[in-house]
Amino acid sequence: MPRTVEAVFFWRYSKAAFAAAYGRFAGSSKYTKDFLQSPANQYPVIDDVLGRNGAASVPVRYSWPGGEGHGEWRMSAADARGQLSWLPLGASPLPWRVGDPKTNSAVTIPGDPGLKNEAAADAEYGRLEAANLDPWILAVKLRDETGVLYPRAYLGNPPAGLEARSIATLPRELRKAIGDLPKSVGGGAVTFTGTSAPTMRSPALYERIKDALSRDPNVLIIGPPGTGKTVVLEDLRAHFSAQAGTVLFNSDKWDGTWSEVDSSEHKAISVVFHPSYGYEDFVAGLLPSMDSTGFRLTARPGPLLSLAHWASGSKERRGLLIIDEFNRGPAAAIFGDTLALLDADKRSDAAGGRSGAVIVRPYPREEMKVEPTYANMKGEVNISTDLSLPASVWIVAAMNSSDRSVAPLDAALRRRFAIITVPPDYQVLAQHLGIACPAENDNFVASTPEPAAWSVTDAKLLVVHLLRSLNGRLGSVLGADFLLGHALLWPVRGESVEQIADTLAQAFDERISASLRLAFADQDEALAAVLRAGFPGESGVNSAVGATVGVARWLVPSSDMQTVASPRLEILNQSGRPYVEILRALQALL
Repeated sequence: MPRTVEAVFFWRYSKAAFAAAYGRFAGSSKYTKDFLQSPANQYPVIDDVLGRNGAASVPVRYSWPGGEGHGEWRMSAADARGQLSWLPLGASPLPWRVGDPKTNSAVTIPGDPGLKNEAAADAEYGRLEAANLDPWILAVKLRDETGVLYPRAYLGNPPAGLEARSIATLPRELRKAIGDLPKSVGGGAVTFTGTSAPTMRSPALYERIKDALSRDPNVLIIGPPGTGKTVVLEDLRAHFSAQAGTVLFNSDKWDGTWSEVDSSEHKAISVVFHPSYGYEDFVAGLLPSMDSTGFRLTARPGPLLSLAHWASGSKERRGLLIIDEFNRGPAAAIFGDTLALLDADKRSDAAGGRSGAVIVRPYPREEMKVEPTYANMKGEVNISTDLSLPASVWIVAAMNSSDRSVAPLDAALRRRFAIITVPPDYQVLAQHLGIACPAENDNFVASTPEPAAWSVTDAKLLVVHLLRSLNGRLGSVLGADFLLGHALLWPVRGESVEQIADTLAQAFDERISASLRLAFADQDEALAAVLRAGFPGESGVNSAVGATVGVARWLVPSSDMQTVASPRLEILNQSGRPYVEILRALQALL
């Protein structure tokens, strides 16, 4: 996964760098170093980035796909220069050595790495100079990572087959620094000002969305409430926006590792559908305005047309349109005729030279302008009457599968989206609680002592088992659309069993109980099955009188009301009870 670059240190592959990386020969006066010399213009930057802070040296780990090495960064004892070394002696990072690029993807600079004496190695360097490849070696430092460098090598004049290792593939600022380095200076450094992307709260789901977007510009996330859909939309937008102005590097790859995002190349808009949201809000509408001639109606573009205009005709610009609560509004009516532009093969593509499908925009006889911040690459604000949708505009939407308050999504709309189903994630819940996720077939009741003797881990395990057990029965009664999301138990926390029990009771009363009541309106017997409350009249079933060990009881009407009233199920509040009783009651649901 690409990550934010903090700095890049680079060296011209001169005779000195070649000799250091090649190895050590006994009796040689040239092949003696196990470090790259850092000139005076470079070492203060390395000092600052690696955080030596006056220490004699700091350890460094070199990492590349399939291998790693170790060394240290230190100051030279002889002069005002630095030394980036490696250990053991002679074990320079593989990407900085010569070899055969055809048989080893770690090698960029061609040569024979197995020569045994100084004269032969000198001759090898002479052949390299004659090839005029203009080799450079780099050490990449990523932001928010301490003491790790990623060695790479690139060529100013790559031969056929090594074009992916060309200096031309590097970020613009780094290319310029390499090109501007005086020939008398061995190396330099570039630092980048971009900030790190925020931490993903649902990294697995985020990667699924990114993977889907690589194939389809429209993605719809569907799942029960509380499964992290809105959270991942927030993280997606934050990550999308944080990349602006940064340089990214994928340390897991050899080629195609670099990407840079100019601050003007990313724009994101978030909207929420609701019953009164319409085509006029999303695509375009006529809005009242006042000018010198008086009151009039003006054609105004919505977020879809504004973002499409901003990205049109550009190979670099990318827009992200996020839609939450997708099925809370009449989605097909909101998109209207722009539905014909959504498919991947109907999108226009400036990079691929494809014009895409075209429709006449709304109110073609009226002038329609975007806000200045949405002007296209040419600075134009007027929207053409011929409307297309660029492939570089991603649409990511989310909806609750259990929401039945509006009509189901139109089939024509659904088929234009790659659909990602998001179930409750017990692994994420366990990770949030700081425990290993228990296996689905774990018999927690049989393997765990009486709640009064529980450890903190036992109490946390109950949280995961409780959600999994309830969802198992919910899936049988109502189906997967009505499962309980892991976020409903997110507030559970504590350093003691009592604290965990108290916060679990609150979450059960305020979130789980409330959700179940809504899902099972006037379906008391089905709800009783989910809560293991039995049925009225069964032996041992709780009623209005007697002990209440579980979380629910049947309220049996008095004799004078039984002709008009039926038994009703009451879900009991757990908050405020002794913590052991809370744990016993919730354990009874497993």
